[in-house]
Amino acid sequence: MNYKKVYETIVSETAKYLIENRLKTMVLGLSGGLDSTVTAAICHEVVKRNPEQQFTFIGVSLPCTSNSVEENDSASMAMKAFCDKYWVENLQAQYLLLKATCEQHYPSTPISQGNIKARLRMIYLYNIASVTGGLVMDTDNLTEHNLGFWTIHGDVADFNPIGGLWKHEVYELCKYIFTECYTSESDVRHQALRAAYDIVPTDGNGVAAGGDMAQIAPGHTYEEVDDILNTYLQQGDDEKAMKRLVDAYGAETVERVLARHRGSAFKRKRMPLVIERALYDE
Repeated sequence: MNYKKVYETIVSETAKYLIENRLKTMVLGLSGGLDSTVTAAICHEVVKRNPEQQFTFIGVSLPCTSNSVEENDSASMAMKAFCDKYWVENLQAQYLLLKATCEQHYPSTPISQGNIKARLRMIYLYNIASVTGGLVMDTDNLTEHNLGFWTIHGDVADFNPIGGLWKHEVYELCKYIFTECYTSESDVRHQALRAAYDIVPTDGNGVAAGGDMAQIAPGHTYEEVDDILNTYLQQGDDEKAMKRLVDAYGAETVERVLARHRGSAFKRKRMPLVIERALYDE
């Protein structure tokens, strides 16, 4: 894939959407992870290339105690590198209050607790977008979409620049930006992207220990998970295709990934606006 073309297309299509809809701000919740940092770099470039539009890029870090120090530090670095306005708002007190309120009738689970955190963040971000004439940026990628690895009415937002990219492709796009666009290692933008590239991906909600891959396919990589998903989407239950996947990754892993995909189909019935990969795929 030509990542220069990917980057240029995503930046131009994002700007086009803002202009056509007379929007002035992009609002982003920064977790410190790869996806939100790459999205931040895209928003930064949109502002930089369209000075006549007077766009403002607002970034907010909204941690709870389930966010690691490494994630919080990475989020802080990304905000300083890319955002026009930025701040940290700790939501732990609000989370504990709402969790206690919910538990008056039903006990919570790790997943339901994570959902509360995600939905609190979205309430906060949408309020900013409402009062500034903007939209909330979505940071989920194609892998997460197809695994249901996101919260309905939580971390799904309005407009999704990277939604046409598989997770391993987001890594490659990140690498392209910090090696080709911000080449100096002393550039804070290079440092922020590099830090996010190296960080262990987590959901930031404390649902499970060990990072995202511990939940999805322990011992495997995003590129392998993406191969399973993409093959299934292209070829379905084709016997030859399934045999190749099982031989490569093992029957248990293939079934684990596909079970997540099938079990989350209901989530994909209403998705945010995504920049389709057909615009840049070759």
